[in-house]
Amino acid sequence: MNNLSDVKWIRSFVAVVEHGSMAMAAAELGYVPSAVTQHIGSLERVLGVELLVRRPGSRISITAAGRALLASAGPLLRANAEFADSLRSISRSETASLVLGTYATAMQYLLPSVLKQMRPGGLLPELSLREMETPDALPLIRGGALDVLLGYRYIGGDPPTAADSLSVTLIDEEPMLLIAPAGRALTFEECVAGDWAIGNQLLGDRRLLRQWSERLRFRPRVSFESTDSNCLMTLVASGLAVSLLPATVVAAGIKRGEDVQIVAVPPGTPRLHRDVLVVTRPTFRPPFLDSFIGLLRDALGSAEELIGSRVDDEKGPAVHGTS
Repeated sequence: MNNLSDVKWIRSFVAVVEHGSMAMAAAELGYVPSAVTQHIGSLERVLGVELLVRRPGSRISITAAGRALLASAGPLLRANAEFADSLRSISRSETASLVLGTYATAMQYLLPSVLKQMRPGGLLPELSLREMETPDALPLIRGGALDVLLGYRYIGGDPPTAADSLSVTLIDEEPMLLIAPAGRALTFEECVAGDWAIGNQLLGDRRLLRQWSERLRFRPRVSFESTDSNCLMTLVASGLAVSLLPATVVAAGIKRGEDVQIVAVPPGTPRLHRDVLVVTRPTFRPPFLDSFIGLLRDALGSAEELIGSRVDDEKGPAVHGTS
């Protein structure tokens, strides 16, 4: 493998194996599919073996040689990423470019204001921003395909944690709010007995709802499933469902004029939230990171302040959007 000078080939190979698709691997890594195909072909030529079996109309499968390479790929990619981080630290060179991964609502409601504030002062390197779910992004941080991840954690004990050999910084505990259509004040009991709009079974918000409903002994009737939080907000504002949504999503909906109310939960109920996190390799600590973390905390705090200002404890829990 002396001719293998580019770890992008191995990175592409790992992504194809994980997704079973050249196109999906390319989307994750920020390439066009033909580039991933070329990477796999180059890797197979250098090694002189077939790594993947590609048949039209069926999922890509891995050969015995491919499985052997896969077993070594993770440690190799991690070592390469950490070595590159160490070289930057030793040479005291600035980070010229940054690959940042994040989830959809953060890309919409947190990052624009943060990046706008950082850019004029030259605090931010050249940026490549990619949308992805946190669990999918963790291997990319370890392997060097991502430098920084702005992610989430819905259930305590879920990754990412310190045990994942990653540097994890808690930005804030973002409240998860029970929202219902506006019009008349609804009790908690009325809400939980109605139709729910929430993410699918694999997503953190659905798992959080399941855990919460088991604790409070109710069974939510999920009538609408969507991975798009804005869609869930609109379904609620249209009078079709109730939902459990992050404060940033609810605050943005209120600004848009979505007509919803925030419903009070029973006294003594544990505060529902999701952790908002910045995740990096322990060896990657560029100068801009502290400013980035501080501005993220400010942006989350602003969303919570808007929510708090709309809740009137004396008049009830109803919160209405403005048209």
